[in-house]
Amino acid sequence: ISFPQNRTRFIITTFLQKCNLNCTKPKERADFETACYEEAAIRGYFSAHGTESLKPYMPGGLSMSANAYSHLENPSTKIFICLYTAFLIYLDDCFQKDVEAVTEFNERFVSSREQKGKLLDDFASLLIEVPTHFCKIASNIIITATLNLVTALLIEQEAKKLKLEKAAEKYATFTRVMSGASEAYALFAFSPEIPISVYVQALPDLMVFINNGNDILSFYKEERRGEECNRVSLLAQYRQVSKHVVLQGLADEAVAAHQRVLQMLSHHTQAYDAYVKFSIGYVQFHTALSRYRLVELGFPSPVY
Repeated sequence: ISFPQNRTRFIITTFLQKCNLNCTKPKERADFETACYEEAAIRGYFSAHGTESLKPYMPGGLSMSANAYSHLENPSTKIFICLYTAFLIYLDDCFQKDVEAVTEFNERFVSSREQKGKLLDDFASLLIEVPTHFCKIASNIIITATLNLVTALLIEQEAKKLKLEKAAEKYATFTRVMSGASEAYALFAFSPEIPISVYVQALPDLMVFINNGNDILSFYKEERRGEECNRVSLLAQYRQVSKHVVLQGLADEAVAAHQRVLQMLSHHTQAYDAYVKFSIGYVQFHTALSRYRLVELGFPSPVY
C-alpha cells in the first residue's frame, strides 16, 4: 500500500475506532434479496420500456437496506428503503444520460404529471408511498430531502461553469447536504413506534455522521477514479490544503457528531439501540459494495 493509501486507511480506521464501530464482514441475506427482487419485478421495475431497468441499481439498495436498516421490524419498509436507494442511484445515472428528463422531475412530481420516462414515473409513484411507512413529519422531510437531491443534480450541472470564490467555502457543504438525502436516511433508522420528539434534536448531528461518513468511506474510490468535484476536493481547493487534511477534519466532525447523537438518545433505549445498529450497518453498507474498493485497503471482502 502506498503512502496516500496508508494515510487514507489510517483516517478511516481511527474514525471507526473512535466511533466504536467494528468493521466486520457484511452478512449475505439471500431471503431479503429475493423478496426485494420479487417486489421490484411485480412492480414492473425490471420490464421498463426500451433498455431501462432498475436491476443494475439494485445491489446498492440491497446493501443499504440489508445492512443499515436490518433492525427495522417491518419487512415492507425495508424493501421500500432498498427500492428508494436503487432509484436514487438510477437517478444519478439517468441525469448523466438525459439531463432534461431529470430537470423536470420535481415540477412534474408536484403537479402530478407523468414523468419523462417510465422508471422516473415509477420513482414518483414510490415517493407517494412514503407516508405509509413513516409519520407525517418524517414523511414530509423525506420527500423534500428527495426533491432537494434532484435539485442538487441540477446545481452540479451548473457548477461545472463556476469559478471557485475563495470566500464561498460553505458552498461545498451546502451542496453536499442537499445531494445526500441524509435527512431521509437518518429518519429511516427509527421505526414509526418511536415518537419523533425523541430523536428530532439529534437529526442535525445524525446528518453530519451520514454525510461525513460517506465522504470518508468514498474517498479512496473517488481518488482512484480521479474525481475532483466532491466535497473533499472542493474544500481542499478553498482552503489550499491537502485532501487528507480535509478528510481528517471531516472524520473528527463525524466522531463528535456520533458521540452527541449517542448522548442525546441515551434516555430512550429503543431509539439509542436503533441508532447504534444503524451506525454499524451504515459502515457495512460501504464495505459490502465492491464499488467502494475498500477491500484494497484491507477491509472485509464485498458482498455485492
